[in-house]
Amino acid sequence: MQFIIKSSQSSLKNALNSKYGVLSIASNTVHTKMFSTTPFNQQDIHSWKNEISKKKKEAVDTITPSQVNLLGNTLDHPKFNYDQFPSQGTELPPAWHLAYFPPRLPEKELSKDGYDTDWSPPEPYTRRMWAGGKLEWDVHNPLRVGDQVRMEACLRDVDVKEEGEAAFVWADYKFHNKYGLALKESRCWVYTNGNQKRKKEVSKITQNKSSSHEVLSNPEFTFNVIPSPITLFRFSALTFNAHLIHYDHTYATKVEKQKGCLTHGPLSLVYMVNQLDQYLATKDVDQSAGGNKPNNRKIKSIEYRCLNPLPVNEPITVSGRWKTDSESGPTYDLWITNNSGEIAVKGLAVIDKLK
Repeated sequence: MQFIIKSSQSSLKNALNSKYGVLSIASNTVHTKMFSTTPFNQQDIHSWKNEISKKKKEAVDTITPSQVNLLGNTLDHPKFNYDQFPSQGTELPPAWHLAYFPPRLPEKELSKDGYDTDWSPPEPYTRRMWAGGKLEWDVHNPLRVGDQVRMEACLRDVDVKEEGEAAFVWADYKFHNKYGLALKESRCWVYTNGNQKRKKEVSKITQNKSSSHEVLSNPEFTFNVIPSPITLFRFSALTFNAHLIHYDHTYATKVEKQKGCLTHGPLSLVYMVNQLDQYLATKDVDQSAGGNKPNNRKIKSIEYRCLNPLPVNEPITVSGRWKTDSESGPTYDLWITNNSGEIAVKGLAVIDKLK
């Protein structure tokens, strides 16, 4: 999920008679509930962090052409929609690795509202939101169709904010192909206890110094899309993400008190990098080759933060513009605005021009 959930103790009590009750579910990491009145305990977090820091996740997956095609159809990507399958060795578009390495857990190991509990802190932190992350690609060693890829993941940090009302959890992921490290990714989630009294303060922490009302003007490219229930369901299926907030209207509106199901944080990331990647491919061409040779600009890294929800069936605009030339390479501001004109997701990408 993308953003701070609008909920209250009274609204959650009203949900007790629904199918979304507060029965505990056993997990190999923690016991989770729909909400908790368990008081914040710094020692509990410290003990959990010490234990979970020992956990190392490893998995192997193959970059199959079918999964690329299915994500291409979900996004209506011009190269991979309909029955267009990538050939062996085709470079995987940036961030499309998210369609691989799904959480492999039976339902009994998920939280009550469906998210995987690999890095979930103890009670009272039972509400999860995707807060942002950072990706760094080796532009000389991209993941390709046919690659057998090894993933390694571990906890990086836990930071409890606002007198215990929110816990930020960071996990680091590394993806290796036969040539070595191809991609590093850091993911950040916010876990809250759904306490209405602190909702605004938690929201303020999530936004940090980046205001959702900040005006970013004069984009070099824009892309308009309306994420539909089908889009969200397909992306949930492709990533094996069972979080109810993305596909269960009753849960999203009655329990979470949202306008509707919410667009995934990772899907927002894919929207941004896809548009930047396509823009870079057409921005310049090598005139010595008759104007037909690509310029080989590649996205080297992106850091992004989720600031506001993106409800289903509401138009969003993906935008980007050049910002500056840094020592690491040209940088681009990327952002997504929601139907109210607020910045919902904001990112900064660094570009590397291959020689």
